[in-house]
Amino acid sequence: MLRFLLYFSLFFLTISLVNSCDKDDDNNVIIGCVDENAINYDPAATEACADNCCQYDSSDNNGSFDRVGLLTNWVDNIIIPKYAAFQNNLDALASSINFFTSSPDTSSLQAVSNDWFIAYKTWQHLQMFNIGLAETLEYQEKINIYPVDLDYIEQYINDQVNDVNAFEEAVQGFPAIDYMIHHASESDIIALYTSNSLYGDYLQVLVENMISITQLIVQDWDVYRDEFISSTDNTLTSSINMIINDFIYYYEKYFRDGKIAIPAGVRSGGIPQPQTVEAYYKQNVSKELALEALVACENFFSGKYLLNPGVTLESYLDYLPTSSTNNLSDDISLKFTEIESGLNTLDDNFVYQIGLSNGHIPMVQVFAIMQQQVALLKTDMLGALQIAVDYLDTDGD
Repeated sequence: MLRFLLYFSLFFLTISLVNSCDKDDDNNVIIGCVDENAINYDPAATEACADNCCQYDSSDNNGSFDRVGLLTNWVDNIIIPKYAAFQNNLDALASSINFFTSSPDTSSLQAVSNDWFIAYKTWQHLQMFNIGLAETLEYQEKINIYPVDLDYIEQYINDQVNDVNAFEEAVQGFPAIDYMIHHASESDIIALYTSNSLYGDYLQVLVENMISITQLIVQDWDVYRDEFISSTDNTLTSSINMIINDFIYYYEKYFRDGKIAIPAGVRSGGIPQPQTVEAYYKQNVSKELALEALVACENFFSGKYLLNPGVTLESYLDYLPTSSTNNLSDDISLKFTEIESGLNTLDDNFVYQIGLSNGHIPMVQVFAIMQQQVALLKTDMLGALQIAVDYLDTDGD
């Protein structure tokens, strides 16, 4: 996402020091906090107090919470492994595309479709990490912006374009491949590729460009990893602040709006927009992609990916003083469960769901639940963590 300079300074958490330590003049013993990492560390103390008097400031890296461990787990147990899986998925997709374009038939077309969907589901776990080179190269826009511009796609097929990453139009990534292999019946698609080799050429260009830009991001993480992990401060450009903002931005704009609100007509005066459904040409996988995105969001929060589940965003909230969170992590987890229940009431095919009489209304109801989660994440969680929002939002929430 584009990061904007905010017009206000960050207010760091101010914690009142409680002097619960006693001085025993008779025995020349000074009871106090002896932990140098605590904000009320007493260098004159000769004996640790027994009432847990040490206090920690959660707004920076001087507290006891393992922020380095949190960042390490995110990059080593989620980001890098998911990129590796995604690369394997794309390689498998490229292989099936090559076979299909050389021998178009029902079996080879179905193989392309299956590999496309497997890779698409893995992508749901990566799109939120729009940081580093991914942000600079507008990676998420090149992989999954929809709906596609059909006229441009047909033009680029005929022009034999071989570098779609150079264009701003929505003519690439998963949505473009969706169009290329699903916009007509299987027999018509096979006939199209049999009669016109330019379609096969463009299909190969699409997957090869996805592979090449993904490789750049993967190589960048090899270099960026250490810098990412060492950036533990509470600033606009620190890793924890940026990645949590990216997570919330993804949830709000790409998950809530892109998959539900926009197709359901929430952003268009109540008029449903079926053409904006993700995987519009395959259609019957739209709910499954939404559920996969929900799993990705929930797993990032709860740390289900992590080898050490104790170092997670959820545990970070639980670490903070109870007065500042009020069981916030439980509320967020429960809301994810409510969203899942809502999504499961919808048809597998969101285009069909919207086409039903008042069929968009259940989607609007799911959006309402998702909106409640935005308040928990964007207002309550960021407030508890003392993290400022780093993107501009004009939709009123």
